[in-house]
Amino acid sequence: MNENKLTTYFVNVLGCKVNQYDAQQIEQLLERYGLEKTDTSDDADLIVVHTCGVTADAARKSRQTIRKMQRNNPLAHVIVTGCAANDELTQVDQDPVFRVPAGADWLQRLVEQLDALAMPHRHGVDGITTDTFTISRFEGHTRAFLKVQDGCDIGCSFCIIPQLRKAPRDKAIADAVREATALTAAGYREIVVTGVSVGLYGREQGSSLAEMLRSLVAVPDIGRIRLSSLHPGELTAELLDVWASSPAIMPHLHLSLQSGSDAVLAAMRRGYTADEYLDAVERARAALDNPAFTTDVIVGFPGETDTYFQESHDFCRKVGFSQMHVFTYSPRPKTIAARMGNQVNGALAMERSEQLRALGEQLAADYHRQFAGKNAEVLVEGSKDGRATGYSRHYIPAEFGATEDLRGQMVSLPVRETSASGIVCDPGMLSRL
Repeated sequence: MNENKLTTYFVNVLGCKVNQYDAQQIEQLLERYGLEKTDTSDDADLIVVHTCGVTADAARKSRQTIRKMQRNNPLAHVIVTGCAANDELTQVDQDPVFRVPAGADWLQRLVEQLDALAMPHRHGVDGITTDTFTISRFEGHTRAFLKVQDGCDIGCSFCIIPQLRKAPRDKAIADAVREATALTAAGYREIVVTGVSVGLYGREQGSSLAEMLRSLVAVPDIGRIRLSSLHPGELTAELLDVWASSPAIMPHLHLSLQSGSDAVLAAMRRGYTADEYLDAVERARAALDNPAFTTDVIVGFPGETDTYFQESHDFCRKVGFSQMHVFTYSPRPKTIAARMGNQVNGALAMERSEQLRALGEQLAADYHRQFAGKNAEVLVEGSKDGRATGYSRHYIPAEFGATEDLRGQMVSLPVRETSASGIVCDPGMLSRL
C-alpha cells in the first residue's frame, strides 16, 4: 500500500439488489476522489465492505468478511458501510477506519469521512446526496439495477430492516429518468427497478410507482423494465394499467407471500390474508399476458403447526408459482418474532422446507412446460464453454449452444426442452433483437 496517498480501492458487497446498487454508488464516488479499482482486495489501499444485516447469518458473514479483508491486507484502510455497519452487529478485534451505517444520509456521511483521508484529488463531490447521486454504469452485470426507493415501515414481526434502513424515502422521478437514460445509453438492455420496499414509492414525492414507470417507459430506446419485490397490497389498478399498456415492463411479478396460512400471516404482521393475496394474483393475471409469479416463503415461523404448514403448502399449489424461494425461519435478534413462544423445532422446520421446495420444483416445471415449441426472447447474461445463459421475458432461466460471446445481447429462439430448472432453446433458429 502507498503509505502517503491512497490510490486504489476495492468494494466487497454482500446482500440484496439494493446493496448491489449502493456498491455501484460507492465505486463511482471513490473514482471522483481519483482512486482506481483493483481486481483483488489484497492490492487495494482502501477497502469498503458493504454489509448485509437482514438475518443473523448475513451479519455473521459480513463480520467474517471484514476480518478476512483486515487479515489479508493489514495495511489497507477498511471502511464498513451498509445495513450491518453498526459495531454491535459486526464487532471485530481491530476496528475499521470508520463505519457508515445505512440511513437517509449515508452517502453524505461517507463523503465527510473520505474527505479526512489522503486522496489523489476530489472532483464533483460537493452537494452529493444519497438519493440524487445517480450512476452511469452497473459494472460486472448485464442487467442494471435502478434504486428508486429506500427504507421501510411495514413492520413485519420477523424483519429488522426498518430498524436498519429507517423510514421510506423516494428518488425523484426526474433523477430516475436521468439515470435510466444514462444506463440505456451505456448499452444495458434491461433495467430492474428496485428498492427496499419499492411498492411504497411515491409517499414522499406525492406520486406513485405507476407514475414512475410511466416516465421510465418513455425513455428513448429503453429495453426491458423489470420490477423487484412487491407487497400484494401495492398492486393497484393504476399500476396494473400502466403495466398492461407498456410492453417494455416484463410480465413477471415477485409477490412475497411468506405464508399461505392466515394465522401465520397475522403473527408475521404482513397486513393481508391469503384470500387478499390471491385476489392480487387474479387481478394481475386478468391484466397481464400470462405473468410469472415468483415469491418468498418462510417455513417454521413461531407457532406454525402442521395444519398451518399444510395450509401454506396447499395455497402455494393453488397460486401456481413459477419459482419459490423457501427460507427456514431463524430468529433475528431485536425482532418481535424472536421473542415469540412456540418456536418450531429446527429439524421439523427443515423437513417442512424440503417438502415446500419439492412442490416449488413441480410448480416450476408445470409453468415452464407451456413454453415448449414457442419462441423465447432471451437477454444473454453469460457465455462460457459453448453455452449461453440468460432469462426470458417471464424470468425463466434459459440456455442454448453458442459459438460466440453473446453477453448483453437480446435474442429470440425456439424453446426445445423445459424442466423445473428452466428452458433449453434451439440455437439453429436464433435471431438477434
